[in-house]
Amino acid sequence: MASNNKLHEILAVEQDRKNRANQAIGESKKIFTKQQTNFDGMVKKYIPTEENAEQIPDESKEMVSTVKQLLENTLAPVITAIDATLTKEETNASGTAKADLTVGGKKFGTFSATTLLALESHLNKAFELYKNIPTLDTTKKWEFDKKNDFYRTPEEVKFRTVKRPKVIVKYEATEKHPAQTEVFNMDFQVGKYETTYFSGKITPTEKAKLLGKFEELIEAVKIARSKANSVKAKNVKLGEDIFSFIHKDVFKN
Repeated sequence: MASNNKLHEILAVEQDRKNRANQAIGESKKIFTKQQTNFDGMVKKYIPTEENAEQIPDESKEMVSTVKQLLENTLAPVITAIDATLTKEETNASGTAKADLTVGGKKFGTFSATTLLALESHLNKAFELYKNIPTLDTTKKWEFDKKNDFYRTPEEVKFRTVKRPKVIVKYEATEKHPAQTEVFNMDFQVGKYETTYFSGKITPTEKAKLLGKFEELIEAVKIARSKANSVKAKNVKLGEDIFSFIHKDVFKN
C-alpha cells in the first residue's frame, strides 16, 4: 500500500481486502482437503517384450498445481489484507506504547498492542490453512526435481503376464505306452509397465517446519503484545468534567 494513503482511504478498502483474503483461504483450504489429487500426476508407459505383441496405450494424469503455487496465489490477497489492517492500526496508534516483534533474531519492526492483536488474528487464519497442506505419500520414494519445482519418483517397473496353456510331459512314450501329458495354464511375461509419479505436495518434514515457524511467530506476537500492554498507565481524569459540562444549567446543586 502506498505510503501517502490517507487513513480514510485505508478504512474504505480494508474490509473488502479482508473479505478477499478470507475467501482465498477458504477456497484453498477446500482444495487442500477435498481436492488433493490436484497435486498428483503420473505417466505410465507399456513396453511389450514379444514381437507382434498386443499394444496397450500409455496412461497419464496431469498435475494441476503444486502446494507452493497455490500458497503463492492465496497469500497475495492475504498479504494485502494484513498490510491494510496493520497500516490502519499503526496510524491510529501513533504515539502509543509499542514493542519490538523479534523472531529467531529477525526483527520485524515495532508495533502497538492493537496492531499486534490484529496481526495475531490474521496469522491464526493463515495457520489453519497451512495445517491442511497435503503431504507426499510416504510409501513411495520421492526425489525433488529442481528444474520443474516438484517431486517425482524413480521409474517403477511392473511386469505384465498372461496365462497360456502349456503341455507338460509327465511320462515319456515307450514301446508299450504312449506319452502321458497334462495341460497347465501358466503365466508368461509379455511386457512391462514403466510408471513415474509426480507430485506438487510437500514432505511431512517440510510441513512440520512451516507449522513450527507459524507457532514461533504467533508466540512472539503474543509476547510483544504483552510487552506493549505493560507500559505504565497514564492516568486520565476526564469523566467528571464531561458530565459536569453536560449537567451544567440543568441540575442544581
